[in-house]
Amino acid sequence: MLTTASFNNPKADGFDGQRINHCYEDDTMKMKPGCEAIAKKVVPVLRARVAQVLANDYHMQQYEISKKLGVTQAAISFYLGKERGSNVNLLKKFPEMDVSAKKIAKALKKGAKEDDISELLCELCRKMRRRRAFKEMVK
Repeated sequence: MLTTASFNNPKADGFDGQRINHCYEDDTMKMKPGCEAIAKKVVPVLRARVAQVLANDYHMQQYEISKKLGVTQAAISFYLGKERGSNVNLLKKFPEMDVSAKKIAKALKKGAKEDDISELLCELCRKMRRRRAFKEMVK
């Protein structure tokens, strides 16, 4: 259990702080884990790219894509129209996002389960977190 005392002194509950700090070069505890950056900045761009691959490469309709991604058809329209999730700079910094988007799209087309897709996302996250550009993004 993470108590108030352990928040001020993480070692009080046997927590060494490394799980949170592994993205940072200094040893200060920050309340902005890498997963937050992934959720806010990467997932929308990745989702847009997956939608584009499903539409262009697999010729799926917006309604079908929305069901696969668990979002509305209107959201897919925004993704495909590049009104949402179109961060070209992020895709340039992290070309592995495009590779992962294609893997995810292929898995979705084949009917992969949510756990399979989550594992592909976690795989991408692990790759990105090793990069200096990711460390810059979460500062």
